[in-house]
Parts: sequence; structure tokens; C-alpha cells
Amino acid sequence: MVKKRTTPDKKKSSPRSTAGTERYTIHLISGSTGDLLFRLASVAETQFSGIEFEILSHPLADTHEKLERVLQGIAGPRAIVIHGLPDASSKQFVRSYCVRQLLPHFDATGPLFDFMADCVGQLADNDLSQLHKVDAAYRRRIEAMEFAMEHDDGLGGATLKEADIVIVGLSRVSKSPTTLYLGSRGYKVANVSISPETGFPSELARVGKKKIIAFTMQPKRLHEIRVERMKHAGAGGTDYDDLQSVIREVLECEQECRRRGYPIIDVTNLTIEQTAVQVMKALGVTAT
Repeated sequence: MVKKRTTPDKKKSSPRSTAGTERYTIHLISGSTGDLLFRLASVAETQFSGIEFEILSHPLADTHEKLERVLQGIAGPRAIVIHGLPDASSKQFVRSYCVRQLLPHFDATGPLFDFMADCVGQLADNDLSQLHKVDAAYRRRIEAMEFAMEHDDGLGGATLKEADIVIVGLSRVSKSPTTLYLGSRGYKVANVSISPETGFPSELARVGKKKIIAFTMQPKRLHEIRVERMKHAGAGGTDYDDLQSVIREVLECEQECRRRGYPIIDVTNLTIEQTAVQVMKALGVTAT
């Protein structure tokens, strides 16, 4: 279990766990938003089965006073400190405190800075003012996520042309999850659902063709997904979850996408992350 919590409080409650499970609290200390540190810690914690982690984020600790307040709230035999601070004095401040309090600690940026310095033959600037660039990237991702929600499943047609990427496809072919994932990477993504009743909306004509990508899925798998969805909804027995109708939908949608010149991705056996990579490759989008 991972919990991202931004908390300036000095006292923290212990993470709950099942009996016998080892529990650790990871404190992430950053001079900026801490988003990258959280993602790194989230990846790392998945590799320790049988251990339960709670991740507490302490962003914007960009002065010694703020660092001291954060550090004074960290205690316990299973507290772990990971910090990503740009300047040497802040790194040393945290390191000295952790050594005195016997807290295990790791500098997530120090080894990277040292490695880069060796590569380019120049020491890092350790300039706190440069952190605004990270914050700007974070704000861009938030804006992209908002755009994705405002342009989900055909919404926001009037501003569709503002999207970096437009995903088209039938219902239940992973358009929305992929849209949100790409939004979290900072891309403004919209998705448009195609059906026999609605066809292809006219707003697509105002979007550059190089921005549009089509999703498809093997009819049998799409049929299974739709049947399961209708079962949960307490409905069924319509063209929506009829196998022959699904086959016809897939064939007709793919045919029209080819006619329009849209690249097509078969998402049947792809994870959301793999699908996103295929989208960026197909459209020549630069990774962020």
C-alpha cells in the first residue's frame, strides 16, 4: 500500500497493516514539488513483497528552517528519509540531522549530480532559483490532466483543436485510461468515442491529421469487455454487446479510419503504458 500525503504536521500516525506485516514510513523531502521523488519511491516499494510502505511527501522544503520543521516530525525505528535537494548546504543539513538521529537516509539527486558533473567536466550550479522550471513542468501536467477530463468521451468539441493528441475509437477500447496517462505526462489529450449512431464528429475536421490516432481491438475481446460491463450495469441483449454487431462495428470503424488516414493501434494485448508509447511513436511526439 502506498499513500502519498503532503503533511507538515510533526506527529504522524503509524501506517495500518495486517498482523505480522513489516511496516515502514518513507519520508520524501524536496525543495520543489516532490513529484519525481514520489514516482521513484513508488517504483522502488513494489519490489519488496511482504513489506508495507507509507509514503509521506514533504515538498517545498527550500530553507533550513523548513527542513528543520520537517525533520523534527520524523521519528520511529522504521522511518526512512529520501531527499532531493539541489544545494549542498541543504543536503548536508539533512544528512547531519539523520546521522545524529540514527535515521537511514538517501540523497536521490547527489549521485546524479556527481555523475553529470563527471560527464560534462563542470560542477552543478546548486541554484535554488532553477527549481521554478520543475514547478512549471508540474503545472503543465496539472493543466494537461484538466484538459483530459474536459475532453473525455467527446466532450469539449469546440476546443478539440487545442489538443496535442486526439484519440478516436469505439466504446471500451481504453481511450480514457490512455488519455489520462498521457495527460499525467504533460500532453493535452482528447478522446472521441465512435459509434454506429454518432459516426465521426464534424469537429475532427478542424484538427490536424497528424494529431489524430485511432484505437481498435480484436472483436472477440471487445465483446467480452462489453458483456462484462453490461452485466455489472444489469442490462444487456442489445447491439452494443452482440458479437456480430461488435465485429461489424470494428470493421467499419477501422475502414473509415484508414480512409481518413488515421494511424491505427490495436490495443488488445497492450498495457496502458505500452499503448501510450505506441501513440507517441505513431505521431512522432517527443517524450517528456
